[in-house]
Amino acid sequence: MQRAPRLKPGDTVALVAPSSALFEREPVDLALEAVRAMGFQVREMPHLRARYGPYAGTDAQRAADINAAFADPGIHGILCLRGGSGVGRMLPLLDYARIARTPKVICGYSDVTALLSALQVQTGLVTFHGPMGTSEWNA
Repeated sequence: MQRAPRLKPGDTVALVAPSSALFEREPVDLALEAVRAMGFQVREMPHLRARYGPYAGTDAQRAADINAAFADPGIHGILCLRGGSGVGRMLPLLDYARIARTPKVICGYSDVTALLSALQVQTGLVTFHGPMGTSEWNA
């Protein structure tokens, strides 16, 4: 098992959408605000607001955002925006070798469990089954 470095205040967290699309602007804006309120910088990945049918972009776009977040040394953690269907479709497109070389905190639940499980099995990375960007955040 390998552990990612612990997140610290001021670190940058990437917001990704590996599953279903959101069709309203407000939940994304609230997620960005929640991450900032926790003391992190937030980076909206390029396809976060993409739409391809019910999905947050094509399989390749969603996988590209995950791969890019792991590859970017300026990103310290990854928070999934929401669950829903579709994450399993992009798992074969992930660069597991790169991900294993650059472990980062990643968190989500629901359909994102497939992503977390694949990352753990393929790379040994400790992943976190926990809140997502659209979760209700409180003190």
